[in-house]
Amino acid sequence: MNTAPTPTTAANTPTTASKPLKLVATSQTLPHGHLDYVLDMAFDYYGRRFATASGDRTVRVWDLNGDGLWMGSELGGGGAGAGTPSTSGASGGGSTTNEWQAHRGAVHRISWAHPEFGQLLATAGADHAVVIWEEREGGFKSLATPERNEQGFLDTNAHTSVGGGSGDATSRWVNKATLSDARRAVTTVEFAPRHLGLRLASGSADGVVRIYEALDTMNLNHWKLDGVIEAEVEEGGGGSSALDGGNEGGRGDNERNSGLDGNVSSNENMGVSSLSWCTGRFEPPTLVTGFSSGRVSIYRYDDGQRSWLEYIRLPSHATASGVPRGVLDVAWAPNVGRSYHLIASCGKDNQLKVHRVKRGRGNKGDAEGASSSSLVYEGTEVLDRTQAWRIQWNVTGTVLASSGDGGVVKLWKSDFQGRWKCVSEIVGDSTGMAGGAQ
Repeated sequence: MNTAPTPTTAANTPTTASKPLKLVATSQTLPHGHLDYVLDMAFDYYGRRFATASGDRTVRVWDLNGDGLWMGSELGGGGAGAGTPSTSGASGGGSTTNEWQAHRGAVHRISWAHPEFGQLLATAGADHAVVIWEEREGGFKSLATPERNEQGFLDTNAHTSVGGGSGDATSRWVNKATLSDARRAVTTVEFAPRHLGLRLASGSADGVVRIYEALDTMNLNHWKLDGVIEAEVEEGGGGSSALDGGNEGGRGDNERNSGLDGNVSSNENMGVSSLSWCTGRFEPPTLVTGFSSGRVSIYRYDDGQRSWLEYIRLPSHATASGVPRGVLDVAWAPNVGRSYHLIASCGKDNQLKVHRVKRGRGNKGDAEGASSSSLVYEGTEVLDRTQAWRIQWNVTGTVLASSGDGGVVKLWKSDFQGRWKCVSEIVGDSTGMAGGAQ
């Protein structure tokens, strides 16, 4: 008798005064316009912009318009999407996309800072550098970034505004600082959480993680090298690996060398391959790093020693016979009230893993330990045995997305018993349009 009013009431509920979100489509095809592979992409804090990094040395920033469509500049007949006119400055409309040459080599990774610090991007390049970019209003001229010619190639004889396109654009991206301490290619970069201030961590093929901090958030031209984690020795450098945690250096060398064979690709032996910050507000500065040797390690900053220490070494990525394989990506899940942390990792061993680390009280036995938290490894679950290249958590840390070269994005979620299951799959067809979820 009382079951009918529930759907009826929901159906007759009057709309609120706020404007509902306009959903025009479930998917949109975006010709990226790059002349090489897209190596990375990242959404900003609000999810209304994203940036792409490519092997053609350029970066592009895309904006979501009022109709819920992603807009991009038009290059070589491409557009913002199927049936969507481009509104970039290069094609005569209002500029919604900026494009510029960010490095002298391939751009491996890209990261957005928290909007509290402005519209900032950090890019990691094969030219051994991390570059900090800031969006500025108004156009200006720069001799650093040439525009593209009719064939789509960068024209080194013509000078234009940073960001590409014509002078009609309303904003440009400015090179604020170039951090070139790495001895080899920089493979990964990520800004720290907001509560840690304007910091970033970068990892490079020389096996070193470097932490930088802006000296003045109002003057982004000056950054100091705030910490160094010499996690793995650079190939051919000799000696043993230096672990700040005090472990034996030979252990790191043996792990690294055992994963090499006679014919190794450049991506197989690239030192630090990925990293991710812990976003917990009540945790000391902590990050997880993945290495080409297959090692996955948690590092934490120790105030007493004023250095970064290896805190926990998680299960590595290796074949069934124990041969180490490189880590492709790591992701630390946002913590929303949980008593434990979740860390995801994927590697060339075709395994997607979720590691569980328990939070606890300090265990140092002193006043500092009483107020600090400790981390205790609890276990690891293998979610999938097909190769995943990139992984990412949602904002609450409850859903994990994984993607590989098979054109499938999988969404993973834990049930009430703690078992992880694939709850949805998004499959791309031959034209790149995403299919329906299952």
